[in-house]
Amino acid sequence: MKKILFIHPSRKVLGKKDNIYTKESLVPSLGLASIAAYCAREGILPEIIDLRLPHRTVNDIINSIRNNRYPIVGITAFTSEITAADIIAGKIKNIFPDLPIVIGGPHVSIIPYETLFEFKNFDIAVVGEGEKTIVELLRIFDNNESYRLHDMKGIAFRKDNEIIVNSSGELIDDINSLPFPGWNFFELKQYGNILPVSTSRGCPYGCYFCTPKYLGAKVRVRSYENVVEEIEWIVYKFGVKRIQFADATFALLKNDAMRLCEELIKRGLNKRIKWDCETRADSITPELLRLMKKAGCEWVAFGVETGNEKILREIVHKGETKEQIRNAIRLAKDAGIKVRCFFIIGHYRETIETIKDTINFALELNPDALSFGLMVPNPGSEIRRLAENKGSGLRILHNKWEDYQQFNYSCFELETIPLHELKRWQAKAYFTFYLHHPFKAMRLFIESSAYNYKLKGLIKIPFILLKNFLSVRSRG
Repeated sequence: MKKILFIHPSRKVLGKKDNIYTKESLVPSLGLASIAAYCAREGILPEIIDLRLPHRTVNDIINSIRNNRYPIVGITAFTSEITAADIIAGKIKNIFPDLPIVIGGPHVSIIPYETLFEFKNFDIAVVGEGEKTIVELLRIFDNNESYRLHDMKGIAFRKDNEIIVNSSGELIDDINSLPFPGWNFFELKQYGNILPVSTSRGCPYGCYFCTPKYLGAKVRVRSYENVVEEIEWIVYKFGVKRIQFADATFALLKNDAMRLCEELIKRGLNKRIKWDCETRADSITPELLRLMKKAGCEWVAFGVETGNEKILREIVHKGETKEQIRNAIRLAKDAGIKVRCFFIIGHYRETIETIKDTINFALELNPDALSFGLMVPNPGSEIRRLAENKGSGLRILHNKWEDYQQFNYSCFELETIPLHELKRWQAKAYFTFYLHHPFKAMRLFIESSAYNYKLKGLIKIPFILLKNFLSVRSRG
Protein backbone atom coordinates (compact mmCIF):
# COMPACT_ATOMS: atom_id res chain seq x y z
CA MET A 1 0.00 0.00 0.00
CA LYS A 2 1.25 3.48 -0.88
CA LYS A 3 1.86 5.81 2.04
CA ILE A 4 1.78 9.52 2.63
CA LEU A 5 2.77 11.73 5.57
CA PHE A 6 0.78 14.78 6.68
CA ILE A 7 2.09 17.32 9.17
CA HIS A 8 0.36 19.92 11.33
CA PRO A 9 2.98 22.56 12.25
CA SER A 10 3.62 24.05 15.67
CA ARG A 11 4.95 27.38 16.89
CA LYS A 12 7.45 25.51 19.04
CA VAL A 13 9.77 25.27 16.03
CA LEU A 14 9.89 29.09 16.25
CA GLY A 15 10.77 28.91 19.91
CA LYS A 16 7.22 29.97 20.83
CA LYS A 17 4.34 28.23 22.55
CA ASP A 18 1.20 27.19 20.74
CA ASN A 19 -2.09 28.79 21.69
CA ILE A 20 -2.61 27.87 25.34
CA TYR A 21 -5.76 29.85 25.75
CA THR A 22 -8.56 27.80 24.26
CA LYS A 23 -9.27 24.12 23.89
CA GLU A 24 -9.83 24.75 20.19
CA SER A 25 -6.04 24.60 19.87
CA LEU A 26 -6.23 20.94 20.91
CA VAL A 27 -8.81 19.93 18.31
CA PRO A 28 -7.36 17.78 15.51
CA SER A 29 -7.40 19.28 12.04
CA LEU A 30 -10.66 18.68 10.18
CA GLY A 31 -8.95 19.42 6.86
CA LEU A 32 -6.25 16.81 7.41
CA ALA A 33 -8.85 14.34 8.67
CA SER A 34 -10.90 14.72 5.48
CA ILE A 35 -7.89 14.36 3.19
CA ALA A 36 -6.58 11.37 5.15
CA ALA A 37 -9.93 9.60 4.87
CA TYR A 38 -10.05 10.28 1.12
CA CYS A 39 -6.53 8.90 0.72
CA ALA A 40 -7.45 5.76 2.65
CA ARG A 41 -10.45 5.20 0.40
CA GLU A 42 -8.14 5.45 -2.61
CA GLY A 43 -5.82 2.78 -1.23
CA ILE A 44 -3.24 5.14 0.27
CA LEU A 45 -2.21 4.78 3.92
CA PRO A 46 -1.86 8.19 5.61
CA GLU A 47 0.20 9.01 8.66
CA ILE A 48 -0.44 12.25 10.56
CA ILE A 49 2.06 13.92 12.87
CA ASP A 50 0.65 16.86 14.80
CA LEU A 51 3.57 18.81 16.22
CA ARG A 52 1.22 20.74 18.52
CA LEU A 53 1.08 17.65 20.72
CA PRO A 54 3.67 18.05 23.50
CA HIS A 55 5.42 14.73 22.89
CA ARG A 56 5.80 15.18 19.13
CA THR A 57 9.04 16.57 17.64
CA VAL A 58 10.61 17.15 14.25
CA ASN A 59 12.72 14.03 14.87
CA ASP A 60 9.49 12.02 14.69
CA ILE A 61 8.95 13.40 11.20
CA ILE A 62 12.51 12.66 10.10
CA ASN A 63 12.37 9.11 11.44
CA SER A 64 9.00 8.46 9.78
CA ILE A 65 10.30 9.66 6.41
CA ARG A 66 13.44 7.59 6.77
CA ASN A 67 11.44 4.45 7.58
CA ASN A 68 8.68 4.83 4.99
CA ARG A 69 10.15 6.61 1.94
CA TYR A 70 7.04 8.62 1.16
CA PRO A 71 6.70 9.86 -2.45
CA ILE A 72 5.60 13.27 -1.07
CA VAL A 73 5.02 14.96 2.29
CA GLY A 74 2.09 17.32 2.91
CA ILE A 75 1.90 20.17 5.41
CA THR A 76 -1.21 22.21 6.22
CA ALA A 77 -1.09 25.77 7.53
CA PHE A 78 -3.25 28.72 8.40
CA THR A 79 -1.63 32.13 8.00
CA SER A 80 -0.28 32.17 11.56
CA GLU A 81 1.25 28.71 10.98
CA ILE A 82 2.88 29.22 7.58
CA THR A 83 6.29 30.33 8.90
CA ALA A 84 6.50 27.32 11.20
CA ALA A 85 5.50 25.11 8.26
CA ASP A 86 8.42 26.49 6.23
CA ILE A 87 10.91 25.83 9.03
CA ILE A 88 9.70 22.23 9.28
CA ALA A 89 9.97 21.87 5.50
CA GLY A 90 13.51 23.23 5.68
CA LYS A 91 14.53 20.68 8.29
CA ILE A 92 13.14 17.94 6.07
CA LYS A 93 14.95 19.32 3.01
CA ASN A 94 18.28 19.37 4.85
CA ILE A 95 18.14 15.59 5.11
CA PHE A 96 15.93 14.63 2.16
CA PRO A 97 16.63 17.34 -0.45
CA ASP A 98 14.82 15.54 -3.27
CA LEU A 99 11.61 14.81 -1.36
CA PRO A 100 8.75 16.94 -2.75
CA ILE A 101 7.04 18.96 -0.03
CA VAL A 102 3.45 20.04 -0.61
CA ILE A 103 1.90 22.94 1.29
CA GLY A 104 -1.86 23.33 1.63
CA GLY A 105 -4.38 25.24 3.69
CA PRO A 106 -6.01 28.68 3.69
CA HIS A 107 -2.88 30.83 3.45
CA VAL A 108 -1.39 29.29 0.34
CA SER A 109 -4.81 28.86 -1.27
CA ILE A 110 -5.30 32.64 -1.11
CA ILE A 111 -1.79 33.65 -2.25
CA PRO A 112 -0.11 30.63 -3.91
CA TYR A 113 2.48 32.53 -5.96
CA GLU A 114 3.48 34.78 -3.09
CA THR A 115 3.77 31.83 -0.70
CA LEU A 116 6.11 29.86 -2.95
CA PHE A 117 8.10 33.01 -3.67
CA GLU A 118 8.55 33.79 0.03
CA PHE A 119 9.12 30.26 1.30
CA LYS A 120 11.68 28.36 -0.75
CA ASN A 121 11.27 25.04 1.06
CA PHE A 122 7.83 24.36 -0.42
CA ASP A 123 7.82 22.69 -3.82
CA ILE A 124 4.10 22.53 -4.59
CA ALA A 125 1.03 24.39 -3.35
CA VAL A 126 -2.43 22.88 -3.24
CA VAL A 127 -4.88 25.67 -4.04
CA GLY A 128 -8.33 25.05 -2.60
CA GLU A 129 -9.75 21.64 -1.76
CA GLY A 130 -7.09 19.02 -1.24
CA GLU A 131 -8.71 15.59 -1.36
CA LYS A 132 -8.49 14.79 -5.07
CA THR A 133 -5.42 16.95 -5.65
CA ILE A 134 -3.21 15.27 -3.05
CA VAL A 135 -4.07 11.80 -4.35
CA GLU A 136 -3.19 12.82 -7.90
CA LEU A 137 0.07 14.39 -6.73
CA LEU A 138 1.09 11.23 -4.89
CA ARG A 139 0.47 9.12 -7.96
CA ILE A 140 2.42 11.54 -10.15
CA PHE A 141 5.52 11.36 -7.97
CA ASP A 142 5.15 7.68 -7.18
CA ASN A 143 5.32 7.05 -10.94
CA ASN A 144 8.09 9.62 -11.56
CA GLU A 145 5.79 11.65 -13.83
CA SER A 146 6.52 15.18 -12.57
CA TYR A 147 6.10 16.49 -16.13
CA ARG A 148 2.35 16.08 -15.57
CA LEU A 149 2.34 18.95 -13.07
CA HIS A 150 2.02 21.43 -15.95
CA ASP A 151 -1.40 20.04 -16.86
CA MET A 152 -2.74 19.58 -13.36
CA LYS A 153 -5.42 21.94 -12.08
CA GLY A 154 -5.55 23.33 -8.57
CA ILE A 155 -1.83 23.63 -7.88
CA ALA A 156 1.11 25.99 -8.07
CA PHE A 157 4.63 24.62 -8.28
CA ARG A 158 8.28 25.50 -8.58
CA LYS A 159 10.06 24.64 -11.82
CA ASP A 160 13.74 25.56 -11.74
CA ASN A 161 13.65 29.30 -10.90
CA GLU A 162 10.07 29.83 -12.07
CA ILE A 163 6.83 29.64 -10.12
CA ILE A 164 3.91 28.36 -12.16
CA VAL A 165 0.31 28.82 -11.01
CA ASN A 166 -2.10 26.54 -12.84
CA SER A 167 -5.82 27.07 -13.33
CA SER A 168 -8.22 26.45 -10.47
CA GLY A 169 -9.24 22.91 -9.67
CA GLU A 170 -12.78 21.66 -9.91
CA LEU A 171 -14.79 21.80 -6.70
CA ILE A 172 -16.34 18.69 -5.22
CA ASP A 173 -20.01 19.41 -5.87
CA ASP A 174 -21.42 16.48 -3.94
CA ILE A 175 -19.70 16.74 -0.56
CA ASN A 176 -21.98 13.96 0.69
CA SER A 177 -19.80 11.68 -1.42
CA LEU A 178 -16.74 12.34 0.75
CA PRO A 179 -15.87 9.75 3.39
CA PHE A 180 -16.24 10.70 7.03
CA PRO A 181 -13.09 12.32 8.46
CA GLY A 182 -10.23 9.96 9.28
CA TRP A 183 -10.06 10.56 13.02
CA ASN A 184 -8.56 7.08 13.44
CA PHE A 185 -5.31 8.44 11.99
CA PHE A 186 -4.92 10.87 14.91
CA GLU A 187 -3.76 10.26 18.46
CA LEU A 188 -7.20 11.14 19.73
CA LYS A 189 -6.41 10.46 23.37
CA GLN A 190 -3.98 13.37 23.26
CA TYR A 191 -6.72 15.90 22.45
CA GLY A 192 -9.75 17.18 24.29
CA ASN A 193 -12.87 15.05 24.01
CA ILE A 194 -14.36 17.18 21.23
CA LEU A 195 -14.42 16.78 17.46
CA PRO A 196 -15.47 19.20 14.71
CA VAL A 197 -18.21 18.42 12.22
CA SER A 198 -18.69 20.35 8.98
CA THR A 199 -22.08 20.73 7.32
CA SER A 200 -21.02 22.78 4.31
CA ARG A 201 -18.20 24.24 2.22
CA GLY A 202 -18.01 27.76 0.86
CA CYS A 203 -19.65 30.92 2.16
CA PRO A 204 -22.14 33.25 0.43
CA TYR A 205 -21.37 36.24 2.65
CA GLY A 206 -18.82 39.00 2.13
CA CYS A 207 -17.56 40.11 5.55
CA TYR A 208 -14.68 42.44 4.79
CA PHE A 209 -12.33 41.04 7.45
CA CYS A 210 -12.72 37.39 6.44
CA THR A 211 -11.28 35.04 3.83
CA PRO A 212 -13.84 32.22 3.78
CA LYS A 213 -13.67 31.44 0.09
CA TYR A 214 -10.39 29.51 -0.01
CA LEU A 215 -12.53 26.39 -0.52
CA GLY A 216 -14.45 28.11 -3.29
CA ALA A 217 -17.17 30.74 -3.42
CA LYS A 218 -19.77 28.17 -4.38
CA VAL A 219 -21.75 26.99 -1.36
CA ARG A 220 -22.23 23.24 -1.08
CA VAL A 221 -24.33 21.90 1.78
CA ARG A 222 -24.41 18.35 3.07
CA SER A 223 -27.72 16.59 3.60
CA TYR A 224 -28.84 16.53 7.21
CA GLU A 225 -29.03 12.72 7.04
CA ASN A 226 -25.37 12.52 6.08
CA VAL A 227 -24.38 14.86 8.90
CA VAL A 228 -26.33 12.88 11.50
CA GLU A 229 -24.81 9.63 10.24
CA GLU A 230 -21.36 11.12 10.83
CA ILE A 231 -22.28 12.32 14.31
CA GLU A 232 -23.63 8.90 15.22
CA TRP A 233 -20.47 7.30 13.85
CA ILE A 234 -18.05 9.44 15.89
CA VAL A 235 -20.15 9.03 19.04
CA TYR A 236 -20.16 5.23 18.92
CA LYS A 237 -16.77 4.77 17.22
CA PHE A 238 -14.71 7.21 19.28
CA GLY A 239 -16.82 7.86 22.36
CA VAL A 240 -16.97 11.59 21.72
CA LYS A 241 -19.25 13.49 24.08
CA ARG A 242 -19.09 16.93 22.47
CA ILE A 243 -18.94 18.17 18.91
CA GLN A 244 -18.44 21.60 17.44
CA PHE A 245 -19.99 22.49 14.11
CA ALA A 246 -17.04 23.94 12.26
CA ASP A 247 -19.06 26.07 9.86
CA ALA A 248 -19.09 29.82 10.39
CA THR A 249 -22.81 29.72 9.63
CA PHE A 250 -24.79 26.74 10.93
CA ALA A 251 -27.83 28.30 9.28
CA LEU A 252 -26.53 27.40 5.81
CA LEU A 253 -28.44 24.18 6.45
CA LYS A 254 -31.56 26.37 6.18
CA ASN A 255 -34.69 24.24 6.64
CA ASP A 256 -32.57 21.15 7.13
CA ALA A 257 -31.30 22.55 10.45
CA MET A 258 -34.68 21.68 11.94
CA ARG A 259 -34.60 18.21 10.40
CA LEU A 260 -31.05 17.64 11.67
CA CYS A 261 -32.13 18.46 15.22
CA GLU A 262 -35.20 16.23 14.93
CA GLU A 263 -33.07 13.35 13.70
CA LEU A 264 -30.56 13.76 16.55
CA ILE A 265 -33.48 13.51 18.98
CA LYS A 266 -35.04 10.56 17.15
CA ARG A 267 -31.79 8.58 17.38
CA GLY A 268 -31.24 9.51 21.03
CA LEU A 269 -27.99 11.28 20.20
CA ASN A 270 -29.17 14.36 22.10
CA LYS A 271 -28.72 12.32 25.28
CA ARG A 272 -25.17 11.29 24.37
CA ILE A 273 -23.60 14.54 23.17
CA LYS A 274 -23.57 18.29 23.66
CA TRP A 275 -22.74 20.56 20.79
CA ASP A 276 -21.72 24.13 19.94
CA CYS A 277 -22.23 26.11 16.76
CA GLU A 278 -21.90 29.54 15.18
CA THR A 279 -24.64 31.22 13.21
CA ARG A 280 -26.03 34.54 12.00
CA ALA A 281 -28.41 36.68 13.99
CA ASP A 282 -30.80 37.02 11.05
CA SER A 283 -31.16 33.31 10.40
CA ILE A 284 -32.72 31.86 13.54
CA THR A 285 -36.23 31.53 14.91
CA PRO A 286 -37.62 30.71 18.36
CA GLU A 287 -38.76 27.33 17.05
CA LEU A 288 -35.30 26.45 15.71
CA LEU A 289 -33.56 27.51 18.92
CA ARG A 290 -35.90 25.49 21.12
CA LEU A 291 -35.31 22.45 18.92
CA MET A 292 -31.55 23.03 18.96
CA LYS A 293 -31.61 23.07 22.76
CA LYS A 294 -33.60 19.83 22.88
CA ALA A 295 -31.20 18.27 20.37
CA GLY A 296 -28.20 18.94 22.61
CA CYS A 297 -27.03 22.43 21.64
CA GLU A 298 -25.37 24.06 24.64
CA TRP A 299 -23.61 27.07 23.11
CA VAL A 300 -24.33 29.26 20.10
CA ALA A 301 -21.90 31.94 18.93
CA PHE A 302 -22.69 35.12 17.02
CA GLY A 303 -20.26 37.33 15.14
CA VAL A 304 -21.41 40.72 16.39
CA GLU A 305 -18.16 42.44 15.26
CA THR A 306 -19.00 45.98 16.41
CA GLY A 307 -21.40 47.98 18.51
CA ASN A 308 -21.47 50.87 16.07
CA GLU A 309 -24.43 50.74 13.69
CA LYS A 310 -22.69 52.71 10.93
CA ILE A 311 -19.61 50.47 10.87
CA LEU A 312 -21.84 47.41 10.99
CA ARG A 313 -23.92 48.65 8.07
CA GLU A 314 -21.41 50.44 5.83
CA ILE A 315 -18.11 48.66 6.46
CA VAL A 316 -18.58 45.15 7.84
CA HIS A 317 -21.08 44.32 5.05
CA LYS A 318 -22.65 41.54 7.04
CA GLY A 319 -26.22 42.52 6.30
CA GLU A 320 -27.29 42.49 9.94
CA THR A 321 -28.53 45.22 12.28
CA LYS A 322 -27.99 45.74 15.98
CA GLU A 323 -31.69 45.13 16.56
CA GLN A 324 -31.47 41.74 14.84
CA ILE A 325 -28.49 40.87 17.02
CA ARG A 326 -30.29 41.94 20.20
CA ASN A 327 -33.29 39.84 19.25
CA ALA A 328 -31.24 36.76 18.34
CA ILE A 329 -29.35 36.76 21.62
CA ARG A 330 -32.54 37.26 23.60
CA LEU A 331 -34.16 34.33 21.78
CA ALA A 332 -31.15 32.09 22.37
CA LYS A 333 -31.16 32.89 26.09
CA ASP A 334 -34.91 32.30 26.27
CA ALA A 335 -34.33 28.87 24.74
CA GLY A 336 -31.77 28.06 27.45
CA ILE A 337 -28.75 28.11 25.14
CA LYS A 338 -25.56 29.80 26.27
CA VAL A 339 -24.34 32.63 24.06
CA ARG A 340 -20.88 33.72 23.01
CA CYS A 341 -20.28 36.91 21.02
CA PHE A 342 -17.31 37.77 18.84
CA PHE A 343 -16.26 41.43 18.60
CA ILE A 344 -13.44 43.07 16.65
CA ILE A 345 -11.48 46.17 17.62
CA GLY A 346 -9.62 48.09 14.92
CA HIS A 347 -12.17 48.36 12.14
CA TYR A 348 -11.72 50.58 9.12
CA ARG A 349 -12.75 54.10 10.25
CA GLU A 350 -12.73 52.96 13.89
CA THR A 351 -12.50 55.71 16.50
CA ILE A 352 -12.26 55.72 20.28
CA GLU A 353 -15.99 56.49 20.33
CA THR A 354 -16.87 53.51 18.15
CA ILE A 355 -14.75 51.26 20.37
CA LYS A 356 -16.73 52.55 23.34
CA ASP A 357 -19.90 51.72 21.39
CA THR A 358 -18.65 48.14 21.07
CA ILE A 359 -17.88 47.81 24.78
CA ASN A 360 -21.25 49.27 25.71
CA PHE A 361 -23.05 46.98 23.29
CA ALA A 362 -21.28 43.98 24.81
CA LEU A 363 -22.46 45.05 28.24
CA GLU A 364 -25.99 45.47 26.92
CA LEU A 365 -26.06 42.06 25.22
CA ASN A 366 -24.56 40.40 28.30
CA PRO A 367 -23.55 37.10 26.67
CA ASP A 368 -22.25 34.17 28.69
CA ALA A 369 -18.82 34.56 27.09
CA LEU A 370 -17.22 36.83 24.53
CA SER A 371 -14.00 37.70 22.77
CA PHE A 372 -12.63 41.06 21.70
CA GLY A 373 -10.26 40.27 18.86
CA LEU A 374 -7.93 42.76 17.24
CA MET A 375 -8.37 43.26 13.51
CA VAL A 376 -6.05 41.01 11.52
CA PRO A 377 -5.22 42.00 7.90
CA ASN A 378 -5.11 38.45 6.58
CA PRO A 379 -4.19 37.87 2.93
CA GLY A 380 -7.19 37.93 0.64
CA SER A 381 -9.38 39.99 2.95
CA GLU A 382 -10.93 43.32 2.03
CA ILE A 383 -9.41 44.93 5.12
CA ARG A 384 -5.95 44.06 3.81
CA ARG A 385 -6.71 45.53 0.39
CA LEU A 386 -7.90 48.69 2.10
CA ALA A 387 -4.76 48.84 4.27
CA GLU A 388 -2.52 48.49 1.23
CA ASN A 389 -3.99 51.67 -0.28
CA LYS A 390 -2.43 54.98 0.67
CA GLY A 391 -4.80 57.27 2.49
CA SER A 392 -6.89 54.47 3.99
CA GLY A 393 -5.85 55.35 7.53
CA LEU A 394 -4.73 51.74 8.08
CA ARG A 395 -1.20 50.45 8.53
CA ILE A 396 0.13 46.94 8.05
CA LEU A 397 3.20 46.94 10.27
CA HIS A 398 4.82 43.72 9.08
CA ASN A 399 4.28 40.34 7.46
CA LYS A 400 5.59 38.16 10.25
CA TRP A 401 2.76 35.75 9.69
CA GLU A 402 3.15 33.98 13.03
CA ASP A 403 1.90 37.16 14.71
CA TYR A 404 -1.28 37.30 12.63
CA GLN A 405 -3.61 36.35 15.49
CA GLN A 406 -6.26 38.35 17.27
CA PHE A 407 -5.12 38.30 20.85
CA ASN A 408 -1.63 39.71 21.41
CA TYR A 409 -0.20 40.79 18.10
CA SER A 410 1.96 43.47 16.49
CA CYS A 411 0.98 43.53 12.82
CA PHE A 412 -1.65 46.25 12.38
CA GLU A 413 -2.77 49.67 13.55
CA LEU A 414 -4.81 52.70 12.55
CA GLU A 415 -3.21 56.07 11.91
CA THR A 416 -5.51 57.57 14.53
CA ILE A 417 -5.24 54.64 16.98
CA PRO A 418 -1.71 53.21 17.12
CA LEU A 419 -0.99 49.60 18.04
CA HIS A 420 -0.37 50.09 21.76
CA GLU A 421 -3.68 51.97 22.09
CA LEU A 422 -5.58 49.26 20.25
CA LYS A 423 -4.15 46.72 22.67
CA ARG A 424 -5.03 48.90 25.63
CA TRP A 425 -8.61 49.19 24.43
CA GLN A 426 -8.79 45.46 23.90
CA ALA A 427 -7.65 44.94 27.48
CA LYS A 428 -10.08 47.57 28.75
CA ALA A 429 -12.93 45.88 26.88
CA TYR A 430 -12.21 42.54 28.57
CA PHE A 431 -11.73 44.04 32.02
CA THR A 432 -14.86 46.15 31.73
CA PHE A 433 -17.06 43.21 30.82
CA TYR A 434 -15.67 40.61 33.19
CA LEU A 435 -15.41 42.97 36.15
CA HIS A 436 -19.14 43.43 35.67
CA HIS A 437 -19.52 39.62 35.43
CA PRO A 438 -16.71 37.94 37.44
CA PHE A 439 -18.52 34.61 37.75
CA LYS A 440 -18.78 34.36 33.97
CA ALA A 441 -15.02 34.82 33.78
CA MET A 442 -14.43 31.97 36.23
CA ARG A 443 -16.82 29.62 34.41
CA LEU A 444 -14.71 29.92 31.26
CA PHE A 445 -12.00 27.91 33.00
CA ILE A 446 -14.33 25.28 34.43
CA GLU A 447 -17.09 24.47 31.97
CA SER A 448 -16.65 22.03 29.14
CA SER A 449 -17.17 23.59 25.73
CA ALA A 450 -15.33 24.59 22.61
CA TYR A 451 -15.24 28.13 23.97
CA ASN A 452 -13.61 27.74 27.36
CA TYR A 453 -10.03 28.26 28.45
CA LYS A 454 -7.24 26.12 29.82
CA LEU A 455 -6.57 26.61 33.50
CA LYS A 456 -3.03 27.88 32.88
CA GLY A 457 -4.63 30.78 31.02
CA LEU A 458 -6.32 31.86 34.27
CA ILE A 459 -3.09 33.67 35.19
CA LYS A 460 -1.46 34.29 31.83
CA ILE A 461 -4.37 35.91 29.98
CA PRO A 462 -5.14 38.56 32.63
CA PHE A 463 -1.40 39.23 32.99
CA ILE A 464 -1.00 39.93 29.27
CA LEU A 465 -4.09 42.10 29.23
CA LEU A 466 -2.96 44.01 32.31
CA LYS A 467 0.45 44.61 30.75
CA ASN A 468 -1.18 46.00 27.62
CA PHE A 469 -3.62 48.09 29.64
CA LEU A 470 -0.82 49.72 31.64
CA SER A 471 1.19 50.56 28.53
CA VAL A 472 2.20 54.26 28.66
CA ARG A 473 4.04 54.58 25.39
CA SER A 474 3.26 57.79 23.58
CA ARG A 475 1.71 57.96 20.14
CA GLY A 476 4.10 56.99 17.36
